Amino acid sequence: MLKPLITLAVLALSSAVLAQPSDLFVYPAAGQSPEQTAKDKAECDGWARQQVAPPPASAPPAQTSSGPDGSVIRGAARGAILGEVLDDDAGKGAAAGALIGGMRRADRRRANRAQQKQQQQEQAAAQQQYSEEITRAYRVCLEARSYTVG
Repeated sequence: MLKPLITLAVLALSSAVLAQPSDLFVYPAAGQSPEQTAKDKAECDGWARQQVAPPPASAPPAQTSSGPDGSVIRGAARGAILGEVLDDDAGKGAAAGALIGGMRRADRRRANRAQQKQQQQEQAAAQQQYSEEITRAYRVCLEARSYTVG
């Protein structure tokens, strides 16, 4: 439970770090003063962030229970019934059913972990795209104000 929350916090922080158009080199091609350059950079940064919609917040990861979910118990009960009916041995059937129920639960957990990983990758890609779009808008604004940006 804690690991997905940490991952989301890292993604949120990385988006703040990624979206830094101020990392670009800005040359005042029209002879703008350092004060004017600082003012233009700040205004273009604000304008760029207004132009780009932030990525949608991802849904919180599905909670997985660490306690029994009934799969093993249901499997054991079904197995006991089948074992009694088919082989006249409810114990063997219960053991087999419990094993199958546990395997199903493990499969669900694996699927949940894979889904969480995919969501995290999609969120990271969205944050990267957001950062690139802000940088592009920032460049457009500064270039329109006669700066060379690289």
